[in-house]
Amino acid sequence: MRGVQVSIPEDPHRVIAISRGIIDTAMYSFGVQDKLVGGSVYNKDSGYGNYTYDNETHRICPFISFLLNPDYRNLTNVGAFGGPLGVAPNVEVVASLNPDLVIMRDQGADEENTAKFLDAAKRLEIPVVVLKYADCYDDISVGTIYEEIRLLGEVFGKQEKAEEIVALMNEQVELIRERTKDIADEDKPRVLYFGAPSYAKDRGGAGYAFGTDTIESAFLEDIINAKNAYDGDNTELISAERLLSIDPDVIILPTYSGYHPPSVMYNEEQFGKVQELRALKDRRVYSLTATPIMDERLEFPINLMIAAKAIYPDRFEDIDLEEWIGNYFKELYGVDDEKANELMDALLLRYLEIT
Repeated sequence: MRGVQVSIPEDPHRVIAISRGIIDTAMYSFGVQDKLVGGSVYNKDSGYGNYTYDNETHRICPFISFLLNPDYRNLTNVGAFGGPLGVAPNVEVVASLNPDLVIMRDQGADEENTAKFLDAAKRLEIPVVVLKYADCYDDISVGTIYEEIRLLGEVFGKQEKAEEIVALMNEQVELIRERTKDIADEDKPRVLYFGAPSYAKDRGGAGYAFGTDTIESAFLEDIINAKNAYDGDNTELISAERLLSIDPDVIILPTYSGYHPPSVMYNEEQFGKVQELRALKDRRVYSLTATPIMDERLEFPINLMIAAKAIYPDRFEDIDLEEWIGNYFKELYGVDDEKANELMDALLLRYLEIT
């Protein structure tokens, strides 16, 4: 996806996944998860972590791959570009694992070090296949996520399975698009995707507004058929005064340096100055699942459906989220009811406050 040809082994056996995101879960779906020998893995235990809010501690695991295949947590950590690991991949560490293929998901967050890594890998004759995150493109579209999956299918000779996954994902996308396509422009609510970490106040702001050049905005405007309330380009720290001036109809809280239930905005002192917001007064603040930010993967239709149901509850009244999400997991990964429930529990679905 970087516009170059790469010669790779016909049947790669030692694979490294950098900024693994969509890579490891797709490999699990393909049945080739045992080929991974290294990746961007900063949690080396069970994948679970404690999250305490309002004096209650919850066990969460936003990395679905750890629950699907516990062996993932034993992979050698090679770092990541622009991620939470804090250490960019070192080509010598990668080479020490003797890979016959590296797959990297470029999130566009560290272009200089990414280019240096690719040059060094080329000198060492390590083939690198690059996927590009949707935000890397001028025209941000769900279609690039499908392209990533199809490319992975081609790498592992699993084109048919890749097409099945794309078809399943696109079925959910089109369900949402079909139900909202006739909404007139003047009837579309103004929606703010808003990161609400506690450290925002220490940096002089209320939180982080997601702008028009993000995959969240593309989901919102192109699929859900609502309006992005924030007209900035990128994800930016905004003040309480700016938030009040935006005054969105609906606020969606994605994972952003923490997992934030709606009660954060209703009750926390950090948001005491913005209680006159329309979305707060109307109790129209909703949370997405506990999934890593900037890491849209095979499960992205789940958060898409949650947002659609929050924004247009009447149009999705027949969708029971717990049942719908459980069925999606079962069809996507071929898991049973018990495993599907484990996957849902790990995503903190109880915080959504949407039924």
